[in-house]
Amino acid sequence: MNAAVPTSGQGELVTQKCQQSDAVEITFASGRSLRLSSFLAAYVITGDEIRFSLPCNREASAAPELLIRHGTGTYLYQASIGYASKPKIDKFHHPYVHVETAGGGLGLTGLHLTCAALRDYFYSPDRNRHQESRSLYDILRTRPGASPRDLRLAYKLRELELLTTSAPPPQRSALERAFNILAIPELRSCYDALLLDPGFPVPFPFSGFGLILGSGHPIKDRFLVHRIISFIPERKKRRFKLPLRKPTYYRDWAVYRDSRGKLEMIFDPILLPIGFEPNWNRWKHLLGTAVDVEAEFVKTGKYYRRGNQWKLATWETALPSRIELSLPEDLEHALKTAQRTHHRFGQYSDWINAIRRRIETVPMEKSELERLAAAEGIPSDFDVAQINWNADYDPYYYRQLFKRAKRLYLYSDEYIFLTDNAVIAETPQAGHATYIFSAPSNIESILRAYAQTTKQAIRTNQGNCAEQLGFLARIVHGSHHQQWLNDLRKWLGEPLEFGQAIKSR
Repeated sequence: MNAAVPTSGQGELVTQKCQQSDAVEITFASGRSLRLSSFLAAYVITGDEIRFSLPCNREASAAPELLIRHGTGTYLYQASIGYASKPKIDKFHHPYVHVETAGGGLGLTGLHLTCAALRDYFYSPDRNRHQESRSLYDILRTRPGASPRDLRLAYKLRELELLTTSAPPPQRSALERAFNILAIPELRSCYDALLLDPGFPVPFPFSGFGLILGSGHPIKDRFLVHRIISFIPERKKRRFKLPLRKPTYYRDWAVYRDSRGKLEMIFDPILLPIGFEPNWNRWKHLLGTAVDVEAEFVKTGKYYRRGNQWKLATWETALPSRIELSLPEDLEHALKTAQRTHHRFGQYSDWINAIRRRIETVPMEKSELERLAAAEGIPSDFDVAQINWNADYDPYYYRQLFKRAKRLYLYSDEYIFLTDNAVIAETPQAGHATYIFSAPSNIESILRAYAQTTKQAIRTNQGNCAEQLGFLARIVHGSHHQQWLNDLRKWLGEPLEFGQAIKSR
């Protein structure tokens, strides 16, 4: 842009369009110019009047807010949008959705988006060409009653067919859009209602958040959208390990919600082919294995009331078509082990409950517990360390400390590890911390003293308890396992690998 940005009053008159390698330069009568994408520039003609506001952050990827007035008096409006409300009914008894605009440099604070426009753009099999004879199910070549498994299978088969025949991109995009609507239970329910009633007030999928281009006209501080021309959601690719103890398992799908990371994903039996059932929720906390996830997320949100104020909570939801999973080789063994352990917890519940009561007040060594378990007739492959394991514990912390330990003690909901250089108290859970103490001459005296104090007392050295225990450090469980491990290695006197040393600086 060659000059100041007009934000009110008369707009700039387009006099020329010049195609460049990756964009189109629009020249105005004032001599100013503006670069637009080739897609957007196709909707601009000589003689149009444009008002625009550039993003404050000036990022190359950010798009300007634009209000384009054609000579016929029709308008186009491009803006970055935030949260889209649930459908409402206006004074003319027409369903609509209110959408917040981000920035609003042109004086337009929101969109009045008709549900008919949402229907034609997102829910119609032929975008903006509403045809009652076809449906999204027809695009997938499946039936309305198809299960999540059948939907995924139909999508994969149709996707392969389109790739084999080199189908044009619009067909592949329509297929992916159809699947992403039908694979989300809430959106599928709305679409099924739309099939029964074409006037059903459909919501904005995933509650908005992205860049929208629509046609309509401004009314005071809002823009009334009659037709959506394009919408590009906010997207982010993520790769991470997902512990299989974290999803909730239903009959037809599994749902993962991470309240800390604000992430949500839905898995069908084809995507996660492990034969899950609702009864898995009884013993999933005993699963110590994880799957590798690579997915593309879109931003979503919901308002909630806190006191007298409404606050917007934003999340990220994985697009069902953009999820890829890699399963570990030992998955079948891990599943059988967790089920067997759960069965034994029930079979020997009286003994296990008695042990739990003992370790609430007295730390007990793992080898002693194994001896007692053998005397009770419990099979030797039963891991007694599971006795005080909680559902939301992270096996990573436990495993890293266990392989360094000479002896392991169970105490309350913690584990105490004796290593060559230190005593380590660990609650392997997000939000907790690892407590490190100097190596004692008498481990039994340290265990007795530790059982008679608290973490709060240790941190504040009440009654000199921190000194008596030889307290050295507290390593908080942050968002990155590697940083925690680097800090642990430093306190234990272990060498750091070169790449890890650089990363931790």
